[in-house]
Amino acid sequence: MFFTITFIMLYVFSLLIGRKIRVPQIFSDGIVLTLIFTISFWGGNQISVGYVESILLVSLLSSLIIVSITYFLGSFISEKSEEQNKGKGVGWKTQLKYLLPLIIGFVTGLLTRFYSLVIANSIFDETIDWELYVLAVVIGLSIGKEIKKELMRRISRFAIFTVIIAVIGGMISSVIMFFLLSIKPFNVALAISLGSGWYSYTGPIVAKYYGPIYGVIAFLVNFLREQFTFSLLPVFLRIRSTPLGAVAVGGATSMDTTLGFYVDVLGYEYGVGAMINGVVLTLLVPLILPIILSF
Repeated sequence: MFFTITFIMLYVFSLLIGRKIRVPQIFSDGIVLTLIFTISFWGGNQISVGYVESILLVSLLSSLIIVSITYFLGSFISEKSEEQNKGKGVGWKTQLKYLLPLIIGFVTGLLTRFYSLVIANSIFDETIDWELYVLAVVIGLSIGKEIKKELMRRISRFAIFTVIIAVIGGMISSVIMFFLLSIKPFNVALAISLGSGWYSYTGPIVAKYYGPIYGVIAFLVNFLREQFTFSLLPVFLRIRSTPLGAVAVGGATSMDTTLGFYVDVLGYEYGVGAMINGVVLTLLVPLILPIILSF
C-alpha cells in the first residue's frame, strides 16, 4: 500500500507541475526501456524455457479476447463511418525499440540464471520500485504539459463513450481471462486488461506486485493489443463498422502511436475523439492499476 500511495502522489504532483517543466524524450525513453529490460531479465531468471510457449499463447489469446470484445461492444452503440481507408501502421523501428530490450533482457536472464539465482527476489522488487517512482514523475511531467483547458473542453460525447467502452470491454475480458486462461488472482487479470495497450507501464507495475511472469504477460498482452489495432481493425471495420469500438481498442495508444492510423481509417473528426480518448485513459491508468493490484 505504501508503494501505491507514493506512486500516485508522485504522479499527481508531477501532473500539476508538468506545464512548467519539460522532460527530454531521451530521458523518458531511457527509463521506459530500462524498466522493460529489468522485468524481462527478472523473468528470464524465474521462468523455465519450457514455460515460454505457454506465456506466449496466454498473452496472444488474452490480447485477442480484449480486442475482439472491446471492438464489438462498441458496435451496439455506434453508427457506421463513411470512410474505410487502410491505416499505415506503426513503423518497424518503433516495434523494435520496445521489443529488443524485452528479448535481450529475457535471454540475458536465461543465460545468467546459474549465477544470478543467488540474487534475492527482493532486490529485483526494490529495483523496480525505484524505476517506477522515476516513471511516475516522468509520465506525470510529460502528460501535464499536454493538458490544456481547450482540449478538456473538447471532450465530446464520442470520446466519453470510447473511454467507457474501453473500461467495460476490459472488465468483461478480465472475467474470461480469469476463468478460461486461469490468470489468477482476478485483480491481475483485471489490471492486465485495463492496461489499455500501455505495455511499457502495465508490464512493470504488474511485475512489481505479482512477479516477473505476470509482468511479462502483461507487457505482451498490451503490446499485442497495439499491434492488433493496426492489423485487425481494418478487417473488423469491413465486417461491422464501429468507430466507437475501433477507437476504444486503441486505448491509451490512441493519443500517440495509433493516432495516425485512426485519422487514416476514420477521418479527422474521429481522429480528435481518438486523441482525447487516449489522453483520458493515459491519465486514468496510472491511478487505477496500482489500486487494483494492491488488493
